[in-house]
Amino acid sequence: GCSAPGRAAPPSSAAARSRPSVPRLCAASPGCAFWLCRGSCAPRCCSSPGGACTRRCACPRTSWACSCPPGRRSSPRRRRRTWRTRRGWGCRGGWRRRRWTGSRCCRSAPTGNPGKRLQEWISVILCFSLICFNFYNLLLYLRLEHTPSVLVGIFAGVVTADFLSGLFHWGADTWGSVELPIIGKAFIRPFREHHIDPTAITRHDFIETNGDNCFMTLVPLANMAYKFVSFSPEALCETCPWECYVFALIIFITMTNQIHKWSHTYFGLPRWVVFLQDWHIILPRKHHRIHHVSPHETYFCITTGWLNYPLEKIRFWRCLETIIQGLTGEKPRADDMKWAQKIK
Repeated sequence: GCSAPGRAAPPSSAAARSRPSVPRLCAASPGCAFWLCRGSCAPRCCSSPGGACTRRCACPRTSWACSCPPGRRSSPRRRRRTWRTRRGWGCRGGWRRRRWTGSRCCRSAPTGNPGKRLQEWISVILCFSLICFNFYNLLLYLRLEHTPSVLVGIFAGVVTADFLSGLFHWGADTWGSVELPIIGKAFIRPFREHHIDPTAITRHDFIETNGDNCFMTLVPLANMAYKFVSFSPEALCETCPWECYVFALIIFITMTNQIHKWSHTYFGLPRWVVFLQDWHIILPRKHHRIHHVSPHETYFCITTGWLNYPLEKIRFWRCLETIIQGLTGEKPRADDMKWAQKIK
């Protein structure tokens, strides 16, 4: 059931009968686990008592198989806690935080590439270190006479970040294919999966959610830090409003995925996040639901959502789609619909 080619298969019924009923990690992948059941689990997933069985849970990266020897029927409440996988996430089907979690997958397993995980950690640490350094220097060079231009610059930076998030989101949702080399798996597939399971992003930790965006903003943050170190104080005072615009743009681009994650989280949000959503300072939850109505052709901006309504009124995205379709002959969102039907 769960074993990969060239790996050891789950223990036989005779071996399982002499061992305690504990979950073990599957040899196939770090996101997989199989049960060794003392009793028959035929009502659950086996065709016959004592037969090997495989059942796949909601998470596409997680599955388990149980070897079911004949004998006393096992109760879910008597099973022990699921062992955690190499990347830290297990499957439901055991006790978790003193409550029975059932048999569905509780968290999406992070990517199994340790190099990717290391890159995300380094990006987040460097990004927020540079943000603190640049913010401190901006405060040093702010002057009272800069107040109007700084406020305009911050507002323009937030609006620009919102538009860029919509442009990138629209491009990944509307064009391209999952089968494309490199970008198909790295950039397009996550958007296709998000339309199938919108709440999967809420099961990602902070590093996995924000690692890629932090990596993208490292270069402009490093360039800003270089200016603060090398430029004269007079030059920095003159360019302070522009730097405030760039800094606000970088901050909201960095936090776009986190804001998007909050828009899909309906329980356990901090009060200050709910306050920002209610006042539409960041993307509200009800506002973002409009995008997730099939065929996902509107409200692409996911940072603040301020531009969604005006862009929809002027039919901005549909005009772009008409132009590109006329030039290339490609139909918008064709791959998105095919992929969704194939998954179903």
